[in-house]
Amino acid sequence: MLPEAFYKDAGLVSLISDSSIDFASDDFDAPLSFAQRAFLREKSGVEIPRVFWRKQVHGDHIIVAQGGAEGSKGCPDADAYVTDEKDLPLAIRTADCVPVFIFDPLRRAIGLAHAGWRGTYKSIAAKTVLKMQEKFLSQPQDLKAILGPSIRECCYQVGEEFRDYFSAFVRDRGGYLYADVVGANRDQLLKAGVRGENIFDSGECTCCNKDYFSFRRDGAKAGRMISLMMLK
Repeated sequence: MLPEAFYKDAGLVSLISDSSIDFASDDFDAPLSFAQRAFLREKSGVEIPRVFWRKQVHGDHIIVAQGGAEGSKGCPDADAYVTDEKDLPLAIRTADCVPVFIFDPLRRAIGLAHAGWRGTYKSIAAKTVLKMQEKFLSQPQDLKAILGPSIRECCYQVGEEFRDYFSAFVRDRGGYLYADVVGANRDQLLKAGVRGENIFDSGECTCCNKDYFSFRRDGAKAGRMISLMMLK
């Protein structure tokens, strides 16, 4: 699911789940369930009993993760994390929003952002790049990024107000407006200095493809996928 150019580094664990297992949670301090741990172990090849994650609030707060997964306890709500600490699994949950993976192979640092339309409007992907520059001296031209499965322009019908939010990424089709939030995130990464050839797009629409959870398609009953990154 992730391109080889992104995950081939033997010191990086990265994955995105699908609708075969639900990662919805109300307790972000609790260990993962047995089924969740088994899924992650099968997909990653390592044991992951806990992850570093917090409640996502569609904002632009970014946490510098440290102290292991237990270190997430007591942390404020956030929609992105960065770290250069090994064996610290960063995780976000999505059901249409864009998961943005960022990897610095030279300085051995990672960032993971949850970019819904509100987070995208607040430039959370670009701010995650800036946070990695600030904390780890990452150079944008060295970074690799991937935009994971999320709702796409084909399905993301929006209101007129989106012309103000993402004017360059709203299309009129058949008298209705559709937003390309993935394209907006890619544009932000480019403007932050990430090279176009280092930005990968999964191309998967969570609303079209029933192998993924989708809030737009399924409403409140929709489950959640997990996106995970960890340095080894």
